[in-house]
Amino acid sequence: MSTVATTFRVILTGLQAVIALVAAKNHPRAELLSRAYFHLNRTIQRFEKLVAHWRDNTLPRQRKRASRPARPQSTPRLPTSQSWLVRAADHYNARGHASQLQHFLATPECVAFLAEVPRAGRILRPLAKSLGIQMPGDPPPPNPKPAKTPRLPRPAPPARGGMTPASTILTPNHPIFSKAR
Repeated sequence: MSTVATTFRVILTGLQAVIALVAAKNHPRAELLSRAYFHLNRTIQRFEKLVAHWRDNTLPRQRKRASRPARPQSTPRLPTSQSWLVRAADHYNARGHASQLQHFLATPECVAFLAEVPRAGRILRPLAKSLGIQMPGDPPPPNPKPAKTPRLPRPAPPARGGMTPASTILTPNHPIFSKAR
C-alpha cells in the first residue's frame, strides 16, 4: 500500500478512535457520532481503492451519471455545515487529527495525487469541510459577515406631568410660528 493511503488511514483511524471515545461517554450526540464513525470507515475504503487504482494505472473512466429521481431517506443525513464534526466531537484530539489531515493534504505526494486524480476531491472535500480545513488549491472560505453595529438607544420620552426639557420648548422665533403669520 502506498504511503498516501497508509497515512490517510492512520489519521482517520485516530479520528475514529476519538469519536468512539466521546460517543461511549453517553454523549448527547452519540447517534450522530456513531454514524460519522461508519462514514469515516467508508471514506477510508473508498480513498484506499482509488489510490490503489492510481498506483496500478488502472483508473476506471469517469462516466456521467443520469440524474435519479429523489427517493425517501431511510436514515437521516450527516450535517453539511462547516466544521460540524469537530464541534460535535468537541475534543482536543479531534482538532489535532483535523490539523494532521490538513498537513497531509499539503504534502507534495498528496498534492500530486490530487492533481492527477481530481475525483479524489469528491471523497476529500466533504471530509475537509466537516473538519473545518481547507483543501489545497481550493479558494479560501468567504470571510464571515461583519458584526452588526449596535444601534444607539432612543432618547427617553419626556416624563408625564413633569417639566419638559428645554430643547422641546417652542419659542416665538421657532420656524413653525413664522409660517403661521
